[in-house]
Amino acid sequence: MGGEQRQVAGWLQTQQEAVEQQRNAPMQQAPAQQAPRAQPNPQAEDWAEKNPWFGQDRVMTYAAWGIHQTLIEQEGVDPNSEEYYTELDKRVRDTFPTKFKEETRQQRSAPAVAPAARSSGINSARRTVRLSPSQVAIAKKLGVPLEEYAKYVKE
Repeated sequence: MGGEQRQVAGWLQTQQEAVEQQRNAPMQQAPAQQAPRAQPNPQAEDWAEKNPWFGQDRVMTYAAWGIHQTLIEQEGVDPNSEEYYTELDKRVRDTFPTKFKEETRQQRSAPAVAPAARSSGINSARRTVRLSPSQVAIAKKLGVPLEEYAKYVKE
């Protein structure tokens, strides 16, 4: 991850902690000394690494920050959950569809996964399972081969 992306991820983490601190102790005043800057969590770093525009494209980065605030402050989504990162990705892509046009074309041609076992027979139709982009991402994140993941999806 580039230095600027790491700085922005750290800044987001710091902002997230500040929001959580305000939520937990709204009546307490902030201490005179500012707490040392926290390192971003590994999930935030992974997300920033998978989104090269983050920290580079100012408008998209600020939009991601706005979506982040909405998710945790208004909707109560846990910023350390998989749901948070999935929803953040979805909303950024919905907000900037033209920025992800090439990716969208690639997603339409989702990989076809071969069946787990070949059946021999004249009348047997070829059975393939087409995984959605989110299913492919989940399988990769879990470290499960696409063929194995497809077995469970087709059931």
